Amino acid sequence: MAYVIAVLLAAALAGWAVYVRARRFPGSLALALLPRHAEDRRPLAQARANVRSLEEIARSEESAARAEVARQEQKREQDLRAAAQRVASLEKPGRGKRLGALGELTLYEHALLKRAANGTALTLQLAERRVRVDSGDSAYYLYVLEADGTPERTDYPRRTGEGEEATGFTEDRVRDFADAVQRAVARENAFRATLPEQLKQARHDRELLEQDTEAVDRVRKRHAEIQARHKDSPRLAEARAELETARLEWRRHTGRMPPP
Repeated sequence: MAYVIAVLLAAALAGWAVYVRARRFPGSLALALLPRHAEDRRPLAQARANVRSLEEIARSEESAARAEVARQEQKREQDLRAAAQRVASLEKPGRGKRLGALGELTLYEHALLKRAANGTALTLQLAERRVRVDSGDSAYYLYVLEADGTPERTDYPRRTGEGEEATGFTEDRVRDFADAVQRAVARENAFRATLPEQLKQARHDRELLEQDTEAVDRVRKRHAEIQARHKDSPRLAEARAELETARLEWRRHTGRMPPP
């Protein structure tokens, strides 16, 4: 069965090839197919090949130019989005990137989030804060103090038990986290000190990007020049004229006008 299908498929493909060849060189199957008529077919075939070659060159160049326009437009859009996001991140810094957590506290670039067991949440901005750790009999106490000394205390029960049954926190772990918070506070203070200038510069950079269309304009102009050059190409016009002459000559000999 498979052999029969293969034979039928091969016959169908051969028949299609004959049909296409006969359509391209109309008049008779002998003219279209037989080797002894190769010289009769040559002028028409060569004229077609010349036109196809020049048209393919034109399509290729125009396609490359279009692709470059699309790439430059996409790059500009990406740059504009990045500039707008930069301004937005400075205008409203929010919490920023997550840096770590311990117990109820989660540390971010610009804030400390405290979630209580009852589900309530408190956001502590890091700017101008101070951090202190005290040690009690049953717990360690991490204080995050405002500039005026107002404290927010978080309790960390002392570690008890061993291995998988251990619970609570070691002093080193609490103090390491407190140090991380203090370092984040120092970075936040520096960030806030330079924020006005950063925001001014970011807005300026965004405005410059919005005004700068030079790269996009350049590739759009090149694309238009390539289109115009190929549209008015004397070589392509000459090749098409030669093809038309070859078609007319074929019709004169066979009575049938071949396709371009």
